[in-house]
Amino acid sequence: MATDEQRRLEFKGVALTLFATLLFGSSYVVIKLGVSDIDPLLFSTIVFGIGAVLILCYTIIRGTFKLEIFRRWEAWAAPLVTFALVCMQYVGLSYTTASTGALIIGANVLMVAPLAALIFHERLGKLRILGLLVGVVGLFVLTTKLDIGGLSSNTWLGDLLLIGSSACIALTFILSRFALRHMGFDQWTLCIHLLTPLLLFIAWMVLGSRTPVTCDILPLILYVGVLCTALPTMLWMRALDWISVVTSSTITLSESTFAVILSIIFLSESIDVFVIVGAALVFIAIYMVVRGEVAIKSAS
Repeated sequence: MATDEQRRLEFKGVALTLFATLLFGSSYVVIKLGVSDIDPLLFSTIVFGIGAVLILCYTIIRGTFKLEIFRRWEAWAAPLVTFALVCMQYVGLSYTTASTGALIIGANVLMVAPLAALIFHERLGKLRILGLLVGVVGLFVLTTKLDIGGLSSNTWLGDLLLIGSSACIALTFILSRFALRHMGFDQWTLCIHLLTPLLLFIAWMVLGSRTPVTCDILPLILYVGVLCTALPTMLWMRALDWISVVTSSTITLSESTFAVILSIIFLSESIDVFVIVGAALVFIAIYMVVRGEVAIKSAS
């Protein structure tokens, strides 16, 4: 029987995760607006630079900034994975809609299960395997709209980049399981953000365009940099102390929902039957994967 204190902490964890998910969901709309007027690599460089400064100041004030954390291999793997994640997400969103991008990236939960099975030798189970198959079908419907020949090369590129970004998010889940055994949630967030801006800046210098940053785009950069990078990541990881990973992953399903609703309101994006069917299959698949995890844990 849960005590009042446990219920209070669980409610707090759910609330923090839901708020972090709302912030993550809103980022798709703002990024879509931003990358239309500025090189996506430069946009992401500035955004993650702001996030890195914020989390660095936070760890210094709390006294949790320790050079020892950079002796861990996860501290160096994190910026490489995040660099790939951000590049594919920001560039991919410049070729496809924010709502489609959010739904594709929201499917990252489907990729966590096979990675966990491969790395941690976790059982998949029949329900989770079936869920993964349903998810693949959902992504196929969502990205192709059952008309492979009718898709432009840019749309194909954008969707494929977002699928790659989704895979990187799943890999971040796996890295977090290793890292959080040896460091705090804020230290791990720092590892994710600190060196990523440097890698993004180098990529922009080599590959990006020299589009100037105008004053009208600064609010978008500040919004994503302050509210959609380090802050929601810290909230999400802090909440993991009070709720299970299964509960957390289930709540994060609402990220795509928030993103789609906000895309319709602020970007006037239309949702056709293929997006609805594909999204429904993805959500059903994620539910099956989560329920499969619960069943396996209950049986063990």
